Amino acid sequence: MLSSLHDFIDQLTHQGQLCQVEAPVSTSLELAAIVRKISSYPKGGPAVLFRQPDESPFPVAANLFGSRRRMRMALGVDRLADLTAAFSSVLHGLSFHDLAGLGDLLSNHPDLSCCKPTLIADGPCRQVTEPWPDLLQLPFHQNWPDDGSAAGTGRYITLGQVVTANPDGSDANCGIYRCQIHDSHTLAIRWRAGSGAGRHHQQFIRQGERMPVAIVLGGPPALTLAAAWPLPDGLDEFTLAGWLRGASIPTVISSHGPLQVPAEAELVIEGFAEPDNPLVEGPFGNHTGRYDPAGPTARITVSRITRRNAPIIPATVVGPPPQEDCWMMLGWERLLAALLPRLIPNLCDICLPLSWVFRNSAVISLNNHSPQLVRQTVKELWQLPWFRKARLLVLVDANISPQNMQQVAWRVVNETNWLDDLIKDDAGGRLAVDATRLTVEELLPDAATTQLIEQRWKEYGLP
Repeated sequence: MLSSLHDFIDQLTHQGQLCQVEAPVSTSLELAAIVRKISSYPKGGPAVLFRQPDESPFPVAANLFGSRRRMRMALGVDRLADLTAAFSSVLHGLSFHDLAGLGDLLSNHPDLSCCKPTLIADGPCRQVTEPWPDLLQLPFHQNWPDDGSAAGTGRYITLGQVVTANPDGSDANCGIYRCQIHDSHTLAIRWRAGSGAGRHHQQFIRQGERMPVAIVLGGPPALTLAAAWPLPDGLDEFTLAGWLRGASIPTVISSHGPLQVPAEAELVIEGFAEPDNPLVEGPFGNHTGRYDPAGPTARITVSRITRRNAPIIPATVVGPPPQEDCWMMLGWERLLAALLPRLIPNLCDICLPLSWVFRNSAVISLNNHSPQLVRQTVKELWQLPWFRKARLLVLVDANISPQNMQQVAWRVVNETNWLDDLIKDDAGGRLAVDATRLTVEELLPDAATTQLIEQRWKEYGLP
């Protein structure tokens, strides 16, 4: 059970999954360029701990989740498939046919409700209170040359868990949103309309009030992952993270609002989202390989920063795949593999390819399909929040593993009748491919010969 980023770093070190950079490294572009190169290594490269980012006393840890192995370590499982089995067990006793109310059902499930956060009096995240909160003194990095060029600085908090709640303290949300540093005590946070934090902020705006915000760096790795995943409405990230790690997350109360933050966090930035005078955020180099344009976003006034005595600052580098954020979605893929068959009964399995994941695109295998049923399944998938903007869905037969992209590519190119099997949504710009067709006269090897060469393989002297 991992309780903190420090625990995770220790485990990575012990298992040879962490490289430490002792040389001074600039947080302006240099750190991000190093991490991008590391991320391009086979299987994702190692995690990296920069000991002297801008000669800061606080190290920066990057690419923490950037491989299948480290995702297993962060989630405490031997195989990611174990996550699917465990979540299927939770879903088994629930009665639901759509997403309405599912988040609340899950949060109140006995297996999850016992993992709700536990409020304690104090914790490591409160060891030091900065006398003057100054964001510019912390080693936050700049990813791309034009990041933040419209206003403010190009430096971003990229792995901050942003905690918000309704004005009455209910419906707490913990999500990862990009946070641009404008000056020593001001941030611009980009949250989408309809997101948890976005809904909360709109309520405060209607009341003409400032919204308390806490930005958490570090804490249990399971919480960082839960905050990054698009959970069903009503499913609390702290509760899911507690379930993932097998124990409730200890929390402490925020100083200026009804917010709870993980006691084991490295650093907590507290402040208020103002109801007026939005800031310009961006441009921002994104996973699409292009800059998201600058635009008006929430203005956050920072009032307090607390931290551990010796915090480690987690960071992620954003850009075209492969990057760490793609690997982080493997956990969500395995949860979806349990959930989707309950919503669409003929659905068997799902793969979110690393290069597709942030375009909401997927390979999905189906049981008992016909051309009509495939089209109906695609329409149902397009109605789900995770696939409403899917650029491409590829549907294959259940005897094809969606994870086997070589086999999937073979089916798409060789078995698809493009006149009949292309499913288009011109209004939404979405596309799906029915690659479930199976060849009638598929090439099959001679069974006796296959057995013979297995028996004689060592005799051949081949590897």
